[in-house]
Amino acid sequence: MELKSLADEQWREYDFDGRDSVYRIHNPQSLAVGATTHRVIDDEGIVHCIPAPGFRGCVLRWKPRKGANPVAF
Repeated sequence: MELKSLADEQWREYDFDGRDSVYRIHNPQSLAVGATTHRVIDDEGIVHCIPAPGFRGCVLRWKPRKGANPVAF
C-alpha cells in the first residue's frame, strides 16, 4: 500500500453511524488506503486499522492544521 501524508491534519475521527463512540486519532502522519480499510499511522508510530468510509456505516472527518488545504488528499 502506498502511504499518503496526513501531516496537515491535527486529528482525524471515524464515526460509525451514530454509535456511542467516535474513534479519534491525534496527530495522524500517514495513510494507507485499502479496499475496505484505512491504516493510519500516528506520530507515535501506532498503526490504526479502521473500516474505510462507507463500510460498516463509517464516516470520516478531520481538522486541518492552520494554513493547510482542508480538502487536500
